[in-house]
Amino acid sequence: MRLLPPKRIFTRLMISYLAVTLAVMSVITIVFVTLMQKYFFSVEGFQLESQGEKAASLLEKPLVEKDLSSLNRLADTVAFTYDVYLWVIDDGGSVLAVAGGNPQKLGLQVEQTDIAHVLAGNYITKQITGPDFNSLIHMTPLHDNSAGNDEDNTGGEPEKMKGPVIGALAISHPLWPVTVTIAGLKRLVLYAAAGATFLALLLGYTLSRKIAQPLEDMSRVALALSRGDYANRISCRSDDELGRLADSLNFAIEQVGATIEQQHRLVRLQQEFISDISHEFRAPLTSLQGFLELLRDGGCSAEETASFLEIMHKDTIFLGRLVKDLLDLTNLESRGITLEKRRCRPETTIQHSLQHLRYAAAAKNIDLALRVEGDVPDIDADEMRLHQVLVNLVENAIRCSPSGSEIALTLQGEGKGILLSIADKGPGIPVSEQPLIWNRFYKVDKARTRIDAGTGLGLAIVKQIIELHGGKVSVKSVPGEGAVFSIWLAQSRDREEKPL
Repeated sequence: MRLLPPKRIFTRLMISYLAVTLAVMSVITIVFVTLMQKYFFSVEGFQLESQGEKAASLLEKPLVEKDLSSLNRLADTVAFTYDVYLWVIDDGGSVLAVAGGNPQKLGLQVEQTDIAHVLAGNYITKQITGPDFNSLIHMTPLHDNSAGNDEDNTGGEPEKMKGPVIGALAISHPLWPVTVTIAGLKRLVLYAAAGATFLALLLGYTLSRKIAQPLEDMSRVALALSRGDYANRISCRSDDELGRLADSLNFAIEQVGATIEQQHRLVRLQQEFISDISHEFRAPLTSLQGFLELLRDGGCSAEETASFLEIMHKDTIFLGRLVKDLLDLTNLESRGITLEKRRCRPETTIQHSLQHLRYAAAAKNIDLALRVEGDVPDIDADEMRLHQVLVNLVENAIRCSPSGSEIALTLQGEGKGILLSIADKGPGIPVSEQPLIWNRFYKVDKARTRIDAGTGLGLAIVKQIIELHGGKVSVKSVPGEGAVFSIWLAQSRDREEKPL
């Protein structure tokens, strides 16, 4: 199993960060170490040249005087003082004195070509390496300055003139202290480079994850979309291009999901619509068919014919109401209608609706009483749809209430809106059935005929209209003590505008 699959963009980004980091750190390390070596060797060479010049000024006099004993003693003193190897060579190329040990045992020796070059008045500084040594050697000519100084002919400051070359001085210093120091610094540089590489990798990991995670989320969400799952979203909160792309895709997914959900809802409503029509139309159509066959076959008395025609007329009225209610409910559930809201006074709207219901209430000797409590704010509502709600609820109350009773409507302010309660004295609704009364074709009293009980769609229509207004509708009932239906609607947004 591969820990980092090469096809993942996260892996590619990490490998790219690692390659760039290693390349940069390698170049920096090589350049730094090279400059550091040059610096230390140049400092060591400058120091050795300075020591060589000082030693040469001390050794020139005994060399001029051919005092080999003094020359050897002075050479030993200089070698001990400066901790160097030292060679004194005459103008014939012969080594007169060697001080500081026996450098030949280490393989150190002065080449004749270098001696000839120095005796010609030149200087040499070079590094000599071998299996057992690593040293820096500096060779400088020795001059006979016993003649003193001459003055130039320009009348300027006296200038010290060097005499003829009478020999050469070779001075060598081992470089192992410098090498040890450089090696230690190299280790420190490598440790620093390793630490910097580790930190760069952490940063690269964080950046790679930040870049790759939204892309992986997009791939995951795309796969979920292909399976029809529109609930997943891309989690990316950055303000860069990836964040804006994630927001755009989330918005697109939300819109597509809403569209498809709406399509599924429409299909479901169509299926329910067809099922409801088939179920509810079967009984009245069967009744109409039966009566028509009886009338066609003849043999019915005039009284029976009139009765059959009356029943058929009521069935057609029921079918017309059923079709109208089904169309209304389907449009409401599919949000296929647009409310024509305007500012209105709730009391005026309710009074207008009650005027249409007083005849039906008077037929059962039922009193419709409206009581307004306190200051009731205006509302923004579609008055035609609100009238439809009131007619449905009050007609149900009239149908369920006994003769001679009262239906009490109470209107009052409630929070930032209004509350309308419609209380009847009917048989009430069992608690177990109260959540079900808002469903299509649900009837509490199963014994009622379709003519007496209505289409069974009224409360479903009421609920859809109120919710479309942003309001709430509820019911409270105790069996045997009637029912109270309550409607809450928000007050008008503009309290300063005059009511229409």
